[in-house]
Amino acid sequence: MPSRRPSRRALRWLVPVAAAGVVALLASGALNANANPDLPTRSAAQLLAAVGDAKVAGFSGTVVEKASLGLPELPQVAGADTSQAGLVGLLSGSHTARVWYAGENKQRIALLDQLGEQDAFRNGRELWQWNSDTRTASHTTLPADAQAAAPQQLPAITPSQAAQQALAFIDPSTSVRTDRDAVVAGRAAYVLVLTPKDARSRVGSVHISVDGKTLVPLGVQVYPRGSQHAAIDISFTRFSDAIPSDDNFTWTPPPGAIVKQVPGIQLPGPVGKDAHPKLPSKTGRQLNTVGTGWTTVFTATGVPGLAELGAVDGPAGKSAAPVLGKLPAVKGSWGSGRLFQSALISALFTDDGRAFVGAVDPDLLYHAAAVK
Repeated sequence: MPSRRPSRRALRWLVPVAAAGVVALLASGALNANANPDLPTRSAAQLLAAVGDAKVAGFSGTVVEKASLGLPELPQVAGADTSQAGLVGLLSGSHTARVWYAGENKQRIALLDQLGEQDAFRNGRELWQWNSDTRTASHTTLPADAQAAAPQQLPAITPSQAAQQALAFIDPSTSVRTDRDAVVAGRAAYVLVLTPKDARSRVGSVHISVDGKTLVPLGVQVYPRGSQHAAIDISFTRFSDAIPSDDNFTWTPPPGAIVKQVPGIQLPGPVGKDAHPKLPSKTGRQLNTVGTGWTTVFTATGVPGLAELGAVDGPAGKSAAPVLGKLPAVKGSWGSGRLFQSALISALFTDDGRAFVGAVDPDLLYHAAAVK
């Protein structure tokens, strides 16, 4: 049984290295050589190729995720599912996770917080997820051909997964270079810098620190356009390249736990081949994307409008309607709604129950809202 580590956030499995296919997309990027003598010199293209080809037997460590997106604090609406609440929670404040990796079929992650505990284990085809708040254990037997990928409905919390998502955006609209080497979790690391060329993206740059020995991403920082302060920072604070022992991946539900059997999950293809697949519907909502790369807009339908939110109180007796109601009112050919903006993120909530979110300027949200 895992130790009592507090958390009520949702989890995503660890993917240890970026997909090799992204290297072919770098032809038009600006590639600068690394000049720090502490590590062998690698150009950005060489480093990306090495990261994509890396074979890592195992590692473990502690990850701290910090997010400062300027989001308003929304009360939890009664009836909202815990995975969605966890995703919102990961978008603000600081969160700590422990991760273990011993190959494609042995992975574990535990997200630490102040209330409850949530762990996820993969051992071969067996996938367990544990929530101490509800004392519920979910068990899934994965398909026989399941690879390193894992359930994608869980939000990212590791540098490896964040780096994989950032690298999936690389295309001719991205400048790629190396920066001065860094030290992350006490280890010498290369630094890759991805800079979108499309001025409609609010991402100024993404810095990816790559371990000089294992080529595992150790840290990812996302900087808003024109800012010297990272809005998102996901970095290891402790890292070991020793292979974790098998007992880290074996788990049995504690006495009295509610065990739910979940049907086998169809795992997605590699990042780069289908970086933004259509997302599954949850509780009647349809999730999708408009656009590609750095200007991708995530869309949702079936979202409660202001009128509905005003009639539903959260556990503290507070509704989200007053918070959303304070956002500026906007309208256009697509309809009417409310607009949220921060240095990195823009979000449009329409009166007819749709939501559009992206690291983009509002014009792209309006365009996405007009798409039928």
